[in-house]
Amino acid sequence: MHVLIAGGGLAGLCLAQGLNRAGISCAVFERDPDMHRKQGYRITMNGDGGNALQACLPDDLFELYLDASRNTPARRMSVVVDSQGNELSTAPHFGAPNEGPKPHTAIHRRTLRQILAARLDDQIKRGATAVGFERDAGKVRLLLDDGTSAEGDLLVGADGAFSAIRRTLMPDVHVIDTGVRGLGLFARTPLTPEIHATLSDNLLAGFVIAVDPPTGVTLAMGAMDPRRAPDAAARELAPDVQLDAHEPYMMLTGGIKPGTQIPAPDEWTDDTPRQMHEHMLDATAGFAPVIRGLVERIDRDSLFSAHFMRLDPTPPWEPSNVTLMGDAIHAMLPTMGMGGNTSLRDAAVLTEKLAAAKRGDLELIEAVAGYEDEMREFAYPVMEMSADHDGRFGGGGIKKAREEQSPA
Repeated sequence: MHVLIAGGGLAGLCLAQGLNRAGISCAVFERDPDMHRKQGYRITMNGDGGNALQACLPDDLFELYLDASRNTPARRMSVVVDSQGNELSTAPHFGAPNEGPKPHTAIHRRTLRQILAARLDDQIKRGATAVGFERDAGKVRLLLDDGTSAEGDLLVGADGAFSAIRRTLMPDVHVIDTGVRGLGLFARTPLTPEIHATLSDNLLAGFVIAVDPPTGVTLAMGAMDPRRAPDAAARELAPDVQLDAHEPYMMLTGGIKPGTQIPAPDEWTDDTPRQMHEHMLDATAGFAPVIRGLVERIDRDSLFSAHFMRLDPTPPWEPSNVTLMGDAIHAMLPTMGMGGNTSLRDAAVLTEKLAAAKRGDLELIEAVAGYEDEMREFAYPVMEMSADHDGRFGGGGIKKAREEQSPA
C-alpha cells in the first residue's frame, strides 16, 4: 500500500507519522517551500488532539511535544472577562479526558509542525501544489501544478479549506466565508516574567476573551509560555530534531472596533501593521491598564490577518480510494478550539483503519469507509456547534455580556 497525502499541514504530517509507525509507505505533497507562512501563533490542544499525537508520533517526539507545550495554567478553561478583567463566565475546554502531570494545553504552531515534520524529509515534497486527481485501473494519480503527478493506492486530501482534492471529488461543495474579520487579526506581545507576574489567573487561563459590549470590541488572549524552551528540549529528547527557539508570548486576536476595515491577507503593505496596531490601541483605550499594556507592547512585525472560512457538513458519499481529512472536509470556526484537534484525530483514526487494512483485517475501501463514518460522527456536531458563534464562543459569555448591557 502506498498513500499519497496532499497537504503538509498538521493533519497531513500527523498522518504521515502514523503511517510510518504502522509500516505503511506514504508521500506528502506540500505547497509551501518552507514553514514560514503565518497561520496563527499558538494552537489550543485538548485530549482528542493530544491522544492522536500519542498514537501517531514516536515516543520521543511525543515527549518533545509535551515539554514544548505551554505550562499548565492555574485555570484550565476558557474565561470571558469584561474590559476591566472581571470574570463574566467560564467554560471547560471541549474534548476527551485530559489529566496527568503534563496535560495538553497549547503549543506554538510552528513548533508543533516542526515536530510533526521531523524525520520525514525523504517523504515530503515541498513546493508541490495539488490541483486534482485521476483514477486508473484501481490506482489514483495526484496531479500537481507543475505538470507532474504521483501514483498511489490511496489519496488523502489534507489540503485545507480550499482543497483541490475536495473540489475534484465533490465539485458541488463550496467553502463559506464566515464574514468574521475582527477576530482574524493576529498579533504577539511579549510575556516576560515581569509581565507575567502582573497578570491575574483570569488573564492567564487556558484561553481568555475580553469583551466591551458598549463599543463592541472583543480581544482574545492566549498565553504561550512553554514548559521548556523548544530548542533546548529537542537537544535533550531528540537530538536529531531542530526546533526554532521562541520567547514566551501572549497571542492576541481581535481588539478592534466593529466596522474597521482589515485588508485581505494578500493586500497588506509595509504600513498596514502600524495602521492595524493604531486601530487596536484606539479600540482598547478604555480597557484595564494591564490589558491595555499587552496591546501597547505588540510586536508590529507579528501582526497579520486571516479570514475565517467554514464548510457545512457534507452528506455521506461513496467511499473510494480518495478521501479527505482536516479542514478539507470539516473547516470550522475557531470558537471551540477544536479545528486542529479534530484534524489530528482524523489522522489517528485513518492510521488505525489503514493499519488494519495492511494486516488484512479490512479491505482498503472498507478501511476508508470506516474512517469516514467515524470522522463524520465526531466532526459534524463540532462543526455545527462552532458555527453557533455568539451562543458558543466563550461558553456564551459574550452573548451574556451583550444582553446585560443592552438597553431594555
